[in-house]
Amino acid sequence: MALMPEKMYVTSELEKNLIFQNLKKLNIPINIISGGVEYRGTVEKLTNDGIIVKLETPLINEIDQEVRVNFAFNNNYHYFTGPATMLDSSKVLIIVPEKISKNILRKHKRIRVYEKVYMRFKIIVKAERSISLDASRIDERVILQEVKKPKPAIDKVLSGIKNLVSEFSQKFQVKVFKSNEKLNFEEELVKDSGKIFLIYDSYEDAITERRFFEEKILTIGRAFEYLISKGMSRKEAEDKLLDLLQEKRDNKIYSECFVPLLLEGEVVGYIRLQNDMEYHRNIKPLQALRVLDYATLLVEALVKYDYFRLESGTDYDIPLVDISAGGMLFKLTKPQLKRYLTVGTFIQASIKFPSRYIEVMAEIFRIDQANLLYGCKFKEINEEDMNWIEDLAKKKNPL
Repeated sequence: MALMPEKMYVTSELEKNLIFQNLKKLNIPINIISGGVEYRGTVEKLTNDGIIVKLETPLINEIDQEVRVNFAFNNNYHYFTGPATMLDSSKVLIIVPEKISKNILRKHKRIRVYEKVYMRFKIIVKAERSISLDASRIDERVILQEVKKPKPAIDKVLSGIKNLVSEFSQKFQVKVFKSNEKLNFEEELVKDSGKIFLIYDSYEDAITERRFFEEKILTIGRAFEYLISKGMSRKEAEDKLLDLLQEKRDNKIYSECFVPLLLEGEVVGYIRLQNDMEYHRNIKPLQALRVLDYATLLVEALVKYDYFRLESGTDYDIPLVDISAGGMLFKLTKPQLKRYLTVGTFIQASIKFPSRYIEVMAEIFRIDQANLLYGCKFKEINEEDMNWIEDLAKKKNPL
């Protein structure tokens, strides 16, 4: 069986951009080797050709025409060689090549256990963003504390969200779609697009203008473009949206927002916010995006509450390929589960060794789709179990 290669490459311009943006944002150290000396620095700016690195110490000699660069990011050691030019005494421009090499950082010794060790797992929905524990408002802390529980109190989560959105919205509604349910125009738009649908001002919104641009939000203008991109004629799309705006005005709705509830990439419902003419207040894009945070947390709570049931690996023996005290590599023998397993997915796994059971929570951080191999790092593991696996890898324990 083919294993995931130790040495990998980054060739996508988008991925390289994301890596260097994160290095800059998180102030992650980057090392430059010139004249046999390693200098430490940080990414200060991204350019069309490469990166500008600010060095912590001045160069001993003139910089080499080509320098070797290395850094650690996302549990991987990255390195490349590229042309370099000094911009001033502390800044160097480095041209990034088409291919960056990377290797997995090994903090723990691994042991191959294929066809000897199996596991079963439950997929855990993990919020992409979460409210800060330092939040000043009590409702935010209530939401976060409840969602972190194995069996959260949904009424407390909903009550907390309702109190928070009341700062900018008169009416608050949550709806979860039922199977084979007939949806209205707004619901279909949100479900198909997976984006927030925001009527900013029913009197002033027009199909010919975007008003503002935000990737996760459809305004009336962007909804018009979206419907056309999906094959609807301009006339039909225009009629539907103009009729919708007229309906809102007839019902004295001034501003309205549909925020999708997303479960594993599928829209399963929405949070609806609404302000009437007397209140005369817009729901702003930043407020809508904030509600998207709450929607993510609400879905996580509903899954933990067993309101939604995910097809999971609890009924199958999934073989591990190798394991260490810090993570594991498993092979997915049931391809129907792969649509749930993406980078960043959390799983609660029960690992069965011949002489021991171990419970861990792990996060998937690397996927080999061709061979259905999934690399995970442990997020929660008992210290005694971690030490036992460490000893196992060092052959101090029998398997």
